[in-house]
Amino acid sequence: MHNKQEQEDQRNSMVVLFISIFLVGIGFSIIMPVLPYYAESMGANAFQLGLLMTVYAICQFIFAPIWGAYSDRVGRKPVLLLGIFGFAVTFILFAYSTRLWMLYLVRIAGGALSCATMPTAMAYVADSTSPEERGRSMGLIGAAMGMGMIFGPAIGGVLADISLGFPFLLAGLLALVNSMGMLVVLKESLPKEMRTQREFQRASLREGLNSPLAVFFIVILLASIGESIHHGTFALFAEAKINFTAGDIGWSFTAAGVVSALVQGLLVGRLINRLGEEKTAATGIALLILSFILFIFTFNIPSSIVFMAVFSAGVGLMRPAISAAVSKQSENAQGTSMGILQGYDSLGRSIGPALGGFMLDLGLNLGYLTAIVIASAALVIMSSKAFIKK
Repeated sequence: MHNKQEQEDQRNSMVVLFISIFLVGIGFSIIMPVLPYYAESMGANAFQLGLLMTVYAICQFIFAPIWGAYSDRVGRKPVLLLGIFGFAVTFILFAYSTRLWMLYLVRIAGGALSCATMPTAMAYVADSTSPEERGRSMGLIGAAMGMGMIFGPAIGGVLADISLGFPFLLAGLLALVNSMGMLVVLKESLPKEMRTQREFQRASLREGLNSPLAVFFIVILLASIGESIHHGTFALFAEAKINFTAGDIGWSFTAAGVVSALVQGLLVGRLINRLGEEKTAATGIALLILSFILFIFTFNIPSSIVFMAVFSAGVGLMRPAISAAVSKQSENAQGTSMGILQGYDSLGRSIGPALGGFMLDLGLNLGYLTAIVIASAALVIMSSKAFIKK
């Protein structure tokens, strides 16, 4: 009876986590159609816009391993709350910024705090599921983010008509409500007896390269550079090529959210069970590269939506597969492993937008050509592990 009640509590907590990540997805993606124009309204060029995304990711790179390791010591719930509450406060401040330097300042704080959310959520899933269920469950958490990103961009594009700052305010308020709900309802997944007792220290990214998981860390780094080149330059690229507006960008990202939710909710778990994590991740990276090639040939709004769907399918296969592989091959300290993975992911996101913006200023297609080269390196490395087993 007691075991049955524990299982019921575990299911309820997973539902709460799913809803929370869904709301984070909405909050995060509301700003996607608006951020380039918001920054431009304060005088930013393509490189400065990329830099605005880069400083956010650099802070995530620095702090994600800290929060991941810290959650192994104090439990998942406090760190999740910190991440979502930090997300809320910084987005509200972003909405009221009036100078470009303010945007940078708030993004630095936001990157440092909000990066506590996803690695801790993945560690929460690892605590709460068996190794056999883990790929599917992580896919569902990814699907929750994807479902949030279905609604967010469309909402952001519409709200931009009220003011360019309003989507940021709504995202912050949504995260504030989310943090209150999580505080009341979410159960802790890591019992005190399972927590690490050693002196707290930041998980070492360099040591990660000496671990059996090094291939996954390198692949996520390279794939994230390619992915974030796209995120950092797509709006300005599409504006220059086919006169995209904030609303058009919103619908493109909405299409991406639909595909992401379908792939991660319905497909990724089955593919992992059938092909394994490595081959599923390699398939996702191949789709990512295909999408970068297609974006160069964007000729109207429907074509951009189709190409965005291919991009989203690639990301939707790659990310949960790599997360599941890292989780399965980590004996203990799930938070530490997920924090290191998030650190390399964030390092890629810190390089990609600024690199993409710089290349876009040099030539319209150069950002995507750079992304193709870098993502191809990730595919070669992942494929060597997936298909050439000793």
